[in-house]
Amino acid sequence: MEPETREQQNKTMGPMVGIIVVVVVLVLGGIYFGREGIENMFNISSEKSVEEISSAPDDALEMLKTQGDSDEVTAIEEDLNATNIENLDEEIMNIDKELQAF
Repeated sequence: MEPETREQQNKTMGPMVGIIVVVVVLVLGGIYFGREGIENMFNISSEKSVEEISSAPDDALEMLKTQGDSDEVTAIEEDLNATNIENLDEEIMNIDKELQAF
């Protein structure tokens, strides 16, 4: 068995140094997101509690509950016409704003 030359030692050290650098970056990223990310992720900016929000009446949900279960075309058309989708874009923008706050 021949002793390793300097070139062979450098070839084996390169990947090892790369792995160490990647692990250090991952650990530092984990520490950063562990401190900053989790604190901000669960910081709810709303003044209402979860219980207040979940117990509030939801008109859209109540409207969906009143829809029929018939598979007749006329009944389906009536349900579609009764469904209010006018504020759908506004609701999506509100959801986007809330998610960006995190």
